Amino acid sequence: MILSHTPDELAEYTMGQIKAFFPDGRLIDRIKFQGAVRITLERTENCFSHISHPSYYSEQQARFDIFHSDQYCTYLYFLSNSIFQSGEDLTLAKKIFALNKALHAFNCMYDTLLPDIFWLIHVVGTVLGKANYSNFLVVRQNCTVGAMAGAYPTIGKGFVMSAGSSLIGNCQIGANVMLGPGCTIVNRVVEDNTLIALNPGLNSRANSQRALEAHFHNMR
Repeated sequence: MILSHTPDELAEYTMGQIKAFFPDGRLIDRIKFQGAVRITLERTENCFSHISHPSYYSEQQARFDIFHSDQYCTYLYFLSNSIFQSGEDLTLAKKIFALNKALHAFNCMYDTLLPDIFWLIHVVGTVLGKANYSNFLVVRQNCTVGAMAGAYPTIGKGFVMSAGSSLIGNCQIGANVMLGPGCTIVNRVVEDNTLIALNPGLNSRANSQRALEAHFHNMR
């Protein structure tokens, strides 16, 4: 992967942000943190390698620029989740989650398991709860995935959330489903290959693969 900064420079940069935002005096183990960053970069590379945009993938290589805020938001999610999964430092995972929320208004807890391959676009104002996610997820700004009465959605492969859309409760979402801008569905079953739109009321129609193919390549 082509990086704007070396892994160690990236680790120092992120540690500096954590210390600036959360000046509690608690030390960060630099060696362990550098190791977590390297694991995170492997996850980030795998994710970005499937995104059909030249700022993420071009000339057969994934790319990561820490000053591309959507990319950095994805990296921070992976970092918080990697540290959580390691069991090393839950407080540090919490800080990185909070840092991501402060920088990008992105609310996705460190213990939420997003899929390996997803694309966060514009990202601000988005809340992703502990649903059952699948690969080739697209989430734009101001989207919500959340629970109702303790039940979260189950989402199939290739789910596209347009700006301002929401998915709430015991929803069963098939493969290749797209929610149009501003759509909210609650406790609903949605079959494969469905587009849900507001035009003018909530309605469903057949969905092609065009949207997914515009966002991702190598979707095996």
